Amino acid sequence: TDVLEDTIKKLLKNNTTPKFIYVVPTFQNPAGVVMPESRRKQLIDIANEYDLVIVEDDPYGKLRYDISHIKPIKAFDDEGRVIYMSTFSKILSPGFRLAWTVSSGELTRKMIICKQALDLCTNTFTQYIATEFTRRGSLDLHIMKICEMYKPKRDIMMNAMKKHFPSNHICYKPKGGMFAWVTLPEGIDTEIMFLDAIKEKVAYVHGKAFHVDGGGARSMRLNFSYASNDQIEEGMKRLANVIKHKLEKREVVL
Repeated sequence: TDVLEDTIKKLLKNNTTPKFIYVVPTFQNPAGVVMPESRRKQLIDIANEYDLVIVEDDPYGKLRYDISHIKPIKAFDDEGRVIYMSTFSKILSPGFRLAWTVSSGELTRKMIICKQALDLCTNTFTQYIATEFTRRGSLDLHIMKICEMYKPKRDIMMNAMKKHFPSNHICYKPKGGMFAWVTLPEGIDTEIMFLDAIKEKVAYVHGKAFHVDGGGARSMRLNFSYASNDQIEEGMKRLANVIKHKLEKREVVL
């Protein structure tokens, strides 16, 4: 929050007024980290002080494995500054492309106007399906089943990394969500390495894709939600071999 506030001050000093603060505070993509409650409250204080809107994007918040309920930033919003957004695409069906928001009356009215200008109305049939699924209480049960399926996948990926990856790799174990963020030893460029990984039928998103300043060369985002348990185990072995080969080539060059 100190960096954020310093950035806001610099922008205002240059006569540039920020429009809003965008944040994914729960199981953030790509790192999978969770913003602590104290920092969420600080974010509200900053928004109040500088008269800003917070856009809280929460697509992964229901996918919890090792953590209890997390209060959204919206829960601490007393001035109607937070636009809370979530989606059914991660907890019901990816093809639905159906989401929802919680915001103050004025913000909601403006968003409705913007929505009408874009496509008038989201598919009514999918809205009815989601409404009925939720009304019957089936959504909570479905989310529980998803979490029961995803958690072992995450654990298999974490254990495979510990077993096969270089000992000096860095990976935060996500307590929820769908992603693992890995940082490899010096000398690895995951964007260049991607082509070698693809030859082994393993894919990831290289770290540079998540940095506006060209950083993240040694990092990559892995997804454990789609592949089967066996595919995750085998995929991690193959990826580890690619990494090992790259490190060996680096040592030869050195």
